[in-house]
Amino acid sequence: MKFTNHIAIIGCGIAGLTLACALRKFNIETVIFERNAELNEFGAGISLSKNALQIFDRLNMLENIKSSSYQPDKAVWHYKKNKFYEISIDTFTASRQNLIRVLYNEYIKLGGEIFFNHEVSNILNDGKTIEFKDLKSYVIKHVAACDGIKSNIRKISFSGTKNITYSGFNAWRFLGKNKNKNINFHLDSKSHIINYPIDDNLNQSVVAIIKNKTWHNESWKQESTIEEFLDVFKNQREYLEPMINDNQKIFKWGIFVRPFLKEIYCENMTLFGDAAHPIVPFLGQGGCMAIEDSYTFALLLNKLDMNIPMVQKIYSKLRIQRNNKIARMSLQQARLNHIENYYLASLRNIIMKKSNVISSRTNYIWEYDAHIQVERELKNYSFNKTTNI
Repeated sequence: MKFTNHIAIIGCGIAGLTLACALRKFNIETVIFERNAELNEFGAGISLSKNALQIFDRLNMLENIKSSSYQPDKAVWHYKKNKFYEISIDTFTASRQNLIRVLYNEYIKLGGEIFFNHEVSNILNDGKTIEFKDLKSYVIKHVAACDGIKSNIRKISFSGTKNITYSGFNAWRFLGKNKNKNINFHLDSKSHIINYPIDDNLNQSVVAIIKNKTWHNESWKQESTIEEFLDVFKNQREYLEPMINDNQKIFKWGIFVRPFLKEIYCENMTLFGDAAHPIVPFLGQGGCMAIEDSYTFALLLNKLDMNIPMVQKIYSKLRIQRNNKIARMSLQQARLNHIENYYLASLRNIIMKKSNVISSRTNYIWEYDAHIQVERELKNYSFNKTTNI
């Protein structure tokens, strides 16, 4: 089967569906290939800050996103059970399942095609042909790899992707219930917890992270037990226990760091989201970076009349700089969240309260406008849009 005029998107997650919707909005042909039999996003939470929300606004999807999300009043920090800092925020929080469903419905409404049960086995002909594990193959216009942190496309076609290192942190997650209306950070000497509402019923996304010399698998599907979880986070047990029911499913995983890529495109393939730049989850920006990636690429294709080599060059320049900066900031935040020395932790808390360090960091992240950045970058280029580079 041929899709010679289609951008072939590998993966039906946040990056893939955002890219698909943006491309369809620009009347660019797309097809999604998803390895699972159906939409399969696990019940974790996601925060959508201004840098992502304004993209959905430009795509006329913001109201549907907001209606499936929750808008917290504030972000509040606690240290050893005592509140020490809070700020007002303009962020929406949601379950990944709800966000995926909104994006999927929009894509189908726009006439998009999805093939489930299609797992990539190889990329042939310099990225012009995709071969799948059931031996089917398709000729396509371009490969957009949105297949996540363990991307097959990245493994097959990009060098320097095997040097994975353990970050020193393990994470647990579950969906709980309480009356909290804020994003709450609970910091301790070796651990921290973040929880926030994901809908109007105040169902909570809860992620607990601890510094540890040993690690768990990287899979989000590995289940823990309530007893193990509460034993690991015994210092915060009083806070966590009311959010847990007797049948609670709790998942655990090790957080790993992957090397930065020098380029996020190769021949006729381009990487997006976690496939391009896995980011440790300490700033809550992994999903937002994937949304920025997808819109940037789609807008460039539209502005440059499908001149894919030119698009790849500019996309890579814009996104590598931005994503690597956020990735470094997130690793730095991991160290700040888990300061063990009480006096150093107290100094951190005072700096957060008395300086503008939080607002400057959040402004750098949240005030980024992918649309404006593309238009600025295009002004730096003098080119014939019909000529490949």
